[in-house]
This record gives sequence, structure tokens and C-alpha cells, in this order.
Amino acid sequence: FFVVGNSKSGTTALYQMLRQHPQIYMPDNKEPWFFADELHVRTPPRPEGTPETLEEYMSLFEDARPEQRAGEATALYLWSRTSARRIADVQPDARIIAILREPASFLRSLHLQFVETYVETENDLRKALALEEPRRQGRCIPRYTYWPAVLLYSEHVRYVEQLRRYHAVFPPEQMLVLIYDDFRRDNEATVRRVLRFLGVDD
Repeated sequence: FFVVGNSKSGTTALYQMLRQHPQIYMPDNKEPWFFADELHVRTPPRPEGTPETLEEYMSLFEDARPEQRAGEATALYLWSRTSARRIADVQPDARIIAILREPASFLRSLHLQFVETYVETENDLRKALALEEPRRQGRCIPRYTYWPAVLLYSEHVRYVEQLRRYHAVFPPEQMLVLIYDDFRRDNEATVRRVLRFLGVDD
């Protein structure tokens, strides 16, 4: 199964909760990035590394027991234009979990993270949003940004378009869409819903 995002919408919390379940295996490397081609154009150094081949990717799950449901959580898979098709090609029976957050609060949080990690150099969100068109043309891009495309903020909140990419390759019963506010309001109920969706003991 795949927790495909969105970023800043509780994916890390869900990952930490799910991996405590004895019938679930998730690797220590929360975000392998393997199925998002956009993240391989220029990859920052990471202690856990980024798998380049399917064999390297599958090795992340070699400690999973046969009776466990194996999964991972790369928050940018929902934003990625290639991940849905690539996941379906490798595992057409995969279960897909997406978490959507109210767009304004999501972009405020995402922008803050980008500023703190030096992906974004414009501290003012309003000005950063205004830079989107110049950045589409390859201008006003910070020197040390690994992926200029992530600074096109409107692309992160095209929820209908993002979900359609998954609906195009997975049947509805293999997809679960959660709302961030519901998750925050009642962690336990949301996690139980996810566990039932994954077919493990809730």
C-alpha cells in the first residue's frame, strides 16, 4: 500500500501510527521517492539514500514477514505526474491512501517548510505565489533548489487532477481519501478506518 500524500497533511503521523501495527511493515526510510520521476532529476544527499532501481527499492521491504501488509509513505507521490502510473505498473493491486488539507493552510505550511529547508528564498508567501509565472519560465528560481517545479504552489492543490491520475489506473475500492481536519480531530477513528481499508485487525 502507498500513502501518497499530500505533504504537510499528516502523512508522517499516519506512517508512525501504522508501522506500530504487527500486521503492517513500513521501512525506516519513510519516503523512498522511487516512483516520482520528478524527484530523480536532481536528488539531494540523504543518509537513507534514494533507490534508483526496482531491485534497490524492493530491498527496503526484505524484512517484511509474509503475513504482513507492506507499504510506504512518500508525500509527493500525489503531486507527482508520474507516480500513479508507475505504481500501477509495478503493483496493480496496491491500496492507495491520500490525505487532503484545506488549501490555504496547506500552502502556508508547505511554504514555511520550503523556507526552513532553503528550497524557497522568498519568505513572504504572497510574494512567493506571485513568482509562479516567472518560475514557470525558468526565472526567479533559488540557486540551491533541487526541484524548481515544487515551487509552483498552485500545482500542489490541484486535488481533483491529482486524484484523477490515480482513479485512471486504480479502481475506487483500492483508494481511500482522508481529510486532514478529520484526522486531527480523531486520530483513533481515522487510523481504524485505514486499518480496515488495508484489511488488517483494527
